[in-house]
Amino acid sequence: MRGQIKTGGDEKREIPRMRLTENSEERKEEQEGRQPVSNSGKEQERTGARRILYFFTLNRRMSLLILVTAIPLTCMVLGIVSLIREYSASYATIMSNLRIANEYNMKFKEDMEYSMYRVMIGLLKPEQFQDGDIIEGRTQYATIVKNPYNMIESARRDFESIERERGSDRDIKIRGLLSCLDSLETAVNKLMNASKETTPYDVQQSIWENDIQGLCSMIQDYINQYIYYETLRMERLQKDLETQTTRLLMIYLVLLAAVLTVGFAIAAAIARSVTGPVKDLTETARRLGQGDLKARAAMSGMAEINVLARTFNIMSDEIAGLMDKTRREQENLRVMELKLRQEQINPHFLYNTLDSIVWMAEGGNNRQVVEMTSDLSDFFRTVLSEGHDFITIAEEEQHIRSYLKIQKIRYEDVLDYRIEMEERIRSRVVLKMILQPIVENALYHGIKNKRGGGTISIRGYEDKNGIVFEVEDDGTGMDQETLSKLREKIKSGREGREEPVRKSGGFGLSNVAQRLSMYYGESSALVIESEKGVGTCVKLYLGQIPLSRREDEKSRTEQVRP
Repeated sequence: MRGQIKTGGDEKREIPRMRLTENSEERKEEQEGRQPVSNSGKEQERTGARRILYFFTLNRRMSLLILVTAIPLTCMVLGIVSLIREYSASYATIMSNLRIANEYNMKFKEDMEYSMYRVMIGLLKPEQFQDGDIIEGRTQYATIVKNPYNMIESARRDFESIERERGSDRDIKIRGLLSCLDSLETAVNKLMNASKETTPYDVQQSIWENDIQGLCSMIQDYINQYIYYETLRMERLQKDLETQTTRLLMIYLVLLAAVLTVGFAIAAAIARSVTGPVKDLTETARRLGQGDLKARAAMSGMAEINVLARTFNIMSDEIAGLMDKTRREQENLRVMELKLRQEQINPHFLYNTLDSIVWMAEGGNNRQVVEMTSDLSDFFRTVLSEGHDFITIAEEEQHIRSYLKIQKIRYEDVLDYRIEMEERIRSRVVLKMILQPIVENALYHGIKNKRGGGTISIRGYEDKNGIVFEVEDDGTGMDQETLSKLREKIKSGREGREEPVRKSGGFGLSNVAQRLSMYYGESSALVIESEKGVGTCVKLYLGQIPLSRREDEKSRTEQVRP
């Protein structure tokens, strides 16, 4: 029965070589200060209405909305008021003129004829009119005789004022009326003079009947005609007012619809310019809450929203920085933990080795003592490696060779080993001490427990995806249940930490798997194949060394060049 377990890779072991490039581009964007802009933000910038409002603050946008709606509505109201005032003024003027004309139409002829009749019959003298109107009688039934000159002057003044208002037919009647007033004044003077000169009564009566009464009748006719035309003018004004009102109402309804449409469009644009960025900010906050530390709010163009977005981005940067700092600290702690576990020495191994050296020294095997001491020295030299995490494959080979030579002395009857490394990979740099734990597990859990001993074979070669190491033994092997438990322990990282050192085999396969995942990422894999009674084969797949480790690789490579 065979089984396998992998760390940091899929079944086909496809190595994602573009990952570093993508991360580099993302870091480059972060270093250049570019912030991601959401699709909704780009769509917002492409929207015409929002482009107009892009540089407006919220207060300015609301002011713009008020101006767009208030100014046209105010203009419409002012237009209506102006029209009403214009027609009201015209109507008031017509009514005032009609009132004046009606007053003269009712009393002018009667008062003028009565005053001049009293003069004609000799009851009043022309000199009596010098002080104005004359009151006849002293009781409550006294009669007022109007001064004809004052009447003519008052009528001339009023109708000249009316004449200043231009109006075709109406003006003709007013001019005729004024001409009659001039003639009437001449007739009054004529009758007054005749009365002073004691002109015969029949002559005065002729003047009164033919001139004064005739002119008064003509004046009354002109006044009636003026009233008629002024009434027609008022009717036209009323019809014009109705027409203008209807037309203005239609225009204002169209303008009102346009203003409301534009107002609603601007209001909707303002609402979208506020709710859109707020929704984007909410979505960005949701993404950040779900762990997307690269989520950043886009600038919307509105000062108030930009303050929120900028503050949010600062907070996001701080959170990302704290998370990254925490992650690095945890990673550093994990690296230190793995290094401590990696560098801890199996006390039984050291005790047994030193005991073997003492035993050989006592037996006089000086040459073997020197060899074993040299191998132990080489073993610890690789463990220390001047603090480097990476060594050449040649150094790693020397490390496991020293380890196996030491163990060969102790397990001479049960242990054989073979080491085969392709020459072209010997100068390549790998993570140190990745083979020795596997070899130790093969010895203690495979060969040692097998009656008659066995052989450990170590091979190293390069395929299309990177370097491959195989550690194979023909020991006791494992059944499927044991292999599954081992796989679960390696996956969870418990193997080698919770069990005794001797039982788990040094710092264990889980330590190797975790170190590979930490340093190589998804480009590494650890595969175990085993069959009960046949043996176990552990394969390590190492892909491209991460960028952060290339300088170390370069330094180590230069050290081994001739």
